[in-house]
Amino acid sequence: MRKNIYINEGEVKRDGNALRIWERKIPLSLIENVFLFDRVKMSLSARNLLLRNKRMIIYMNGKYELEGVLLPEFLRSDMRRRIWQYENRESLDLSKFIVLKKIEEIERSFGLELGIMKAKLRNANKLNEVLGIEGNASKYMFEIFKKELRKRDIKEFVKRAYNPPPDRINGLLGFLYTLYYSYVFSEIIANGFDPYIGFLHQKRGTHAVFASDVMEEARVKLTFLALSILDKVYPDKFEEKYLSLEGRREVLREFDKFIEKYENSILKEFKDMVC
Repeated sequence: MRKNIYINEGEVKRDGNALRIWERKIPLSLIENVFLFDRVKMSLSARNLLLRNKRMIIYMNGKYELEGVLLPEFLRSDMRRRIWQYENRESLDLSKFIVLKKIEEIERSFGLELGIMKAKLRNANKLNEVLGIEGNASKYMFEIFKKELRKRDIKEFVKRAYNPPPDRINGLLGFLYTLYYSYVFSEIIANGFDPYIGFLHQKRGTHAVFASDVMEEARVKLTFLALSILDKVYPDKFEEKYLSLEGRREVLREFDKFIEKYENSILKEFKDMVC
């Protein structure tokens, strides 16, 4: 079974039909995509091995920001799915569907009942109304998240903020969200969709808005996952606002377990709509 490979340090070289990192040799047959962090170096032959075999290389810096994605020359393209995205890019129903999935996941993950919020969503007639409901859902989720942190005697988190994160909790959340954004970007392309044509989120700059659409449900699950990760890494495995190398390894282990078990229902249902 192929898995994403996360490389925090060292130099990546080609060894036949495999990658070598220090003394570890990883056959290409076991590699899905490769995540490289800040100071990791990769040889040209290793890079070419991955690209020729249709693996993506995702670059991330030490502040948990996505630096870029190196794509193979060949990308799976499904014209029907791209045309469907383009023709439905202003669909209010699809925007409401994405937000509903998020609200339902907040209910499941945090043990809540948000019937009033779902009723407002059903009655929304404009995208701005839908975006406002999504914003309120996120705000509500982070209020519950903050209460869970207080139970753990963690008081530094005030609200969700980034670029740069004001505290360690926001640093961890940013790391998890960026990991998933990078992961789902590759999944979207692999399934023949265009990552830059969204429904809920609007195009801005180079941001892959469809990836943000798809990850709305996952964002809730990752926020909940952050609580269990904090039990393992807080505060000893942080260096100021960012995780130490050992802390990062712990997060990557938990993220990999999450990816193995979780199937994004938004992406799945979009695939089913244009089968």
